[in-house]
Parts: sequence; structure tokens; C-alpha cells
Amino acid sequence: MQLTLHLTNQCNLNCKYCFVEHGPERMSREVAFAAIKLGMENKDTSGMLFYGGEPLLERELIYDVVDYTKSIRKKTGHTFYYKMTTNGTLLDEEFLKFSDDVNLTIGFSCDGPAQDDCRKFHDGANSLSVLEEKMPLLLKHQPYAVGMGVVDPTTAHKTEEIVKYLFDKGFRYIHIGVNYSKDAPWTRARLQALENEYKKIADLYINWARAEEKFYFSPFDMKILSHLKGEAYNVDRGRMNMNQPSVAPDGKIYSLSKHLNNPVFQIGDVFSGIDTEKHKGIFQRGALPAEACQKCAIKSRCNYAYDNLGNEGDKIIDDVTAVQCMHEQMITPIADYVAETLYKEQNALFIHRHYNNLYPFMSLMEDTKLQ
Repeated sequence: MQLTLHLTNQCNLNCKYCFVEHGPERMSREVAFAAIKLGMENKDTSGMLFYGGEPLLERELIYDVVDYTKSIRKKTGHTFYYKMTTNGTLLDEEFLKFSDDVNLTIGFSCDGPAQDDCRKFHDGANSLSVLEEKMPLLLKHQPYAVGMGVVDPTTAHKTEEIVKYLFDKGFRYIHIGVNYSKDAPWTRARLQALENEYKKIADLYINWARAEEKFYFSPFDMKILSHLKGEAYNVDRGRMNMNQPSVAPDGKIYSLSKHLNNPVFQIGDVFSGIDTEKHKGIFQRGALPAEACQKCAIKSRCNYAYDNLGNEGDKIIDDVTAVQCMHEQMITPIADYVAETLYKEQNALFIHRHYNNLYPFMSLMEDTKLQ
């Protein structure tokens, strides 16, 4: 089981689209250690994703958690792996050396040229200049760290710039998310701007592949994967979601991070365990396509037709928004254009990456030799 540990609700940035309600809550060692024990049940390996708020505000707890898992592994042979998503402002040489020692992989949140539009410190100060000092340090230690940007309606016109910025800084694994919060001010004009940006990124993707640049761009690569997997795409995603519940600072467990502190989606706590029937029920409900999506031609490739749940009081409901629907209809043909172009050219990098199951292993071996 992979557990997302929300170590704190505090953060030193005040991002306009953050879904975490900031507050003084902090996870105790008792809660963290109980979560570790829970994550060990019925598996030989366990994953821990350190999340927040900003998890590096609780770096001592991260050290304690890893030390505790080391002692368990020494006694039992149980294997642990670690990930962290951070806003990057508190990264330093000490923590990165620690990460190297324990194989903790880092997701680095940065919106590049849109950073100072949405991600300021609490006093209103800009944050990009701080991150630009951290990026070379991070990539020196973790060349394959994930660069993670978010597109807000007000920055949709900068999407290509964000991707190109991260690529130029050295990130080769790039994830771009979209602010789908209920109060996000999306308009048709801003969605059109985003579509135009995706088309520009499509040209970047094709040119990078032709230049044999190794990279991963999640919005397109996931859509290409959805074509290759067909109906299995959302089945696999649902299973993955079921296997990574989130633990709040107080120890309560929720089905997913986006449902944190929503009692309808609470499935237990670290001391009493997970209510497997309730957890299974939420999973089975999410495995059904939303009613509005059932006749959609791309529902098997959509990231929101399945397992996108909300609630009205105590009742679980489908929670697919018009913006999410329009986004999927927009991006799918663009990703298909990229794939069709490179497939027709028999681009070696593209074919190798998407049609060779051994590619991840072979790529790692090749990159290791180059270091």
C-alpha cells in the first residue's frame, strides 16, 4: 500500500489554487508510526508519499519516519520506498544528500513564468527567484526529478512557456495539472487559449522526439497510454487510486488526497484501521462512468469520467464539471495528432517508449552509463 502522509496543513507559500485548507495541524510521530504499520499489512513493500501543506516544514518528522522504517526493514526485511511533493523553497544540500541515501524521489512544484502570478509567499513576495536557486541543486542530485506545474485560468496563455521553461531548466519529467476548483474563473476564451497552448506544446513534443531528447510530458503521454490500454486504462487507474489512501495530520484516513477532511470519504484512521467495506464501496462507485459520460466516445480515455466523485450531504455523487469535460475533449485529439505523426514517421524514441515494455529498464541502464 502507498500512503500519502499529509505531515502538516501549514505552508510557507500562499498558492491561489491550493486545495489544502491551511491551519496549524501537524502530524505527530505516534500517528506517522501507526500509519507505517498500517501500510505494511498484506504487502512486502510499502510506499510513503510525504505531502502537505509543505512537508519540508516537518523535515525532522521525515527523518524520524525513515529511521523507523529502516529499523523495521532490518528486523523483518519489509521494503519501503519514499516520495515527496514540495514547493521547493526549503530544499537544501543536507536534505538532498539524505534523499540520495534513502532513494527518496522528489516532485518539484514550479509554474515557471506563471509562478509569481499564483504562488507567492504570505507577505506577497515573489517565489520564482528562490526556486531558480534550488533547481540546479535538485537536478544535480536527482536528474530525473519531476517538474510539476499548474495551469490556472489566469495563466492558461502561458502553458507552453511553463513547459518550455521547465524543459530548458533541465527537467525531463514534466507534469502539468489544471486548476479545476469550483471557483476557478474559467471562460470559453481561456479554454480556447489553453487549447492553442496545447497545440504549441504538441509541436515542441514532436520536435523533441525527432531530436532524440528523452522526456515525459504527462498530459500527452497519459492520453497516448489511454489509447494503447483501451478499457483497461481507467480500470488500472482506479486500482492505483484504491491503493493510495491519504492520512490527515490527525490520523484520519481518506480515500484520496482531494477528499481530505471530507467525512463522507473518511475510510478509517491509523489506529483502528481501514473500513474495507466502505473503501471498497467508494472504489466500486468510482469504477462506474458518470451518468453524463456514459454515451461519450472518449469515456474510456477520460481522466474524469470515472472515479471523480463528490458528495451532496452524505450521498456520494458524480462530480464531473463542464470544464473537465471540455478539457478532455480538447486535449485528446491533440495528443492523438502527436502520436499519429511520430508513429507514421516510425520515430525510434517514440516507438521504443510506448511499445517496448522493457523501455523503462533499458533507459535507466543507458542513463546510468552516461553519468
